[in-house]
Amino acid sequence: MFEKLRQLVRQQTAASSVPDEAVSVAQAAAMLLLEVAWADHEIDPRELDAVRRTLRSLYDMEDGAIEALIRRAREDHDESTGLFPFTRTLNDALTLEEKTALLTELWRLTRFSGEQHHYEEHAIRRIADLLYLSHEDFIATKLAAREHA
Repeated sequence: MFEKLRQLVRQQTAASSVPDEAVSVAQAAAMLLLEVAWADHEIDPRELDAVRRTLRSLYDMEDGAIEALIRRAREDHDESTGLFPFTRTLNDALTLEEKTALLTELWRLTRFSGEQHHYEEHAIRRIADLLYLSHEDFIATKLAAREHA
């Protein structure tokens, strides 16, 4: 009985010990997009469509790959203890311009749930801080998203 328990623990530990470096840029971006969509505790179907369009345009992905990323991000969200592994991946891989473009997309996502919720703004502010973006970048991306709308 104890041997079965040890095997189960080893399997779960091996499955959950995927290094943070294994997180792809697209997966990290998907997680941040969905984090903003989840910020108001519900995901509008228009928000999910916007997440799909954003991933398609930023990373030139096929629909099947996008759905797999969204499914994985939902699993990661349920098991995640924070956004740091995802933002670390993005900080290592993206330029300042690419990070601000992603932040603009996060702001655009907030318009699909109707009125912007203060939880969404808080999530974006937290993400901007984790991406080492300045307050000026935070405001500039917010204004750019409004202009685009």
